[in-house]
Amino acid sequence: MTYPGRVMSFLLSRRSALQTLAGALCPQAGQPQGKPDRPNILFIPVDDLNDWVEDFGGHPQTVTPNLHRLSQQGVRFQRAYCQAPMCNPSRASLFTGLRCTTTGVYKNDDTWRDGAKSVVTLTEYFRKYGYRADGLGKTFHSKQTDYSCFDSYFQGDVDDNATGLPDGAKPRKLKGAAKVLQWGGIDVPEEQTGDTQIALEAVRLLKAGYKQPFFLAPGFRKPHMPWYAPKKYFDKFPAESVKLPPYLENDLDDVPRSAIHRNLVDHFHAIRDVGKWKEAVAAYLACINYVDANVGRILDALESSPYRDNTIVMVWGDHGWHLGEKDHWQKFTLWERSCRAPLIVRAPGTKGSGDCHRVVEFLDVYPTLIDLCGLPKNSKLEGRSLKPLLDNPSATWDGVGITSDGPDKITVRTERYRYSRFPDGEELYDEQADPNEWTNLARRAEAKPLMEKLRRELGSRLPVNANRKEPRSWDSLSAAEKRRLRGRS
Repeated sequence: MTYPGRVMSFLLSRRSALQTLAGALCPQAGQPQGKPDRPNILFIPVDDLNDWVEDFGGHPQTVTPNLHRLSQQGVRFQRAYCQAPMCNPSRASLFTGLRCTTTGVYKNDDTWRDGAKSVVTLTEYFRKYGYRADGLGKTFHSKQTDYSCFDSYFQGDVDDNATGLPDGAKPRKLKGAAKVLQWGGIDVPEEQTGDTQIALEAVRLLKAGYKQPFFLAPGFRKPHMPWYAPKKYFDKFPAESVKLPPYLENDLDDVPRSAIHRNLVDHFHAIRDVGKWKEAVAAYLACINYVDANVGRILDALESSPYRDNTIVMVWGDHGWHLGEKDHWQKFTLWERSCRAPLIVRAPGTKGSGDCHRVVEFLDVYPTLIDLCGLPKNSKLEGRSLKPLLDNPSATWDGVGITSDGPDKITVRTERYRYSRFPDGEELYDEQADPNEWTNLARRAEAKPLMEKLRRELGSRLPVNANRKEPRSWDSLSAAEKRRLRGRS
């Protein structure tokens, strides 16, 4: 059930209708009552954001002054890896603290609550210990958002990714490419665009004030396709001067066939063959700059609020994104481009700052926030706290990054190597000597001892869930089942 207008709050079964309606109409009435005993959390997911962020080295022409400002104040995790290279399983893993191999949730259409029925999600855990959780935009994968995990939820008038564009904008399709490959500057007031609405609502909540510790989660939908944003952001990136990402002809000749997503190769070739590669890269950069501006709105509001010195700020991308590297477009692969994404953490009371080159996983976010806020440990989580690295980014650490693309496709990333296993073969890359992953070493005789070591490493890190129930397809569920799973009964 939704209420019309800009604020869309959803009924929660455990509360009376009167209480929920009051929260929806004015979720944060009153002024802040001093500093809460525990730190607040500003939790910012960014959809489809790869390492094209200042301080992360992904593209030399990216412009992200606000993310740069935040990263200079905290720790930049340069080797942070998602548990799946697509939205739903990646976000489900982060919010449940469980691997895809445990829940069986590997795809965007898998119903994640089927694989994690008894799990207390990240925001539910914090609510249990007195936090107010406000969700905005895209936190979970959009259509599978569990609204019962939040006290209020704001969608805004416009979902730029679902409906395409706000009223008055003129979409332009790229002839010869897939329907979803669309971009361009739009001539509409910025406050009519979806991500800006999300940012402005987050600012409103901060200004209205909280009477208890808060978990504020404004999730931005850009730079997810289609790549539309106000024209002023596109004006900063003229296509003719844009630098293309690294590319090697015949790059896929030495990889297993099942590692290749043929439709993603076709998408890239469609763009390249009509001479629009640079234009597409410029559009992605423009949308990142647009998101950065909205992150800046929220950071500015936080800095001028009573919560400035007692709020953990975390920004993360749910997975990486290909723009022609390894002949692919989009995500869904087990290469570095898809598996790695930015993670920035600024936490009061921690001592570290700058770059951390230890390998961490987004699975570690849940236990890290528990640790930073002094809450009791959740023994069911499969990640571990990153607090030692927030105190000392160079601390000894034995982490690896494990990413799955189904039960029979998996990769493990160490500080130097990536090993991947597919039904029809294996891959091994020396990331230090070959950061573009252009040379698969798996068939070389001298690589056999290392591969065997990485196979053992992978096996030792994966818990076995013999009682796992395989998730159903979301689209196969009835309307009543969908409402129940989303907490909107």
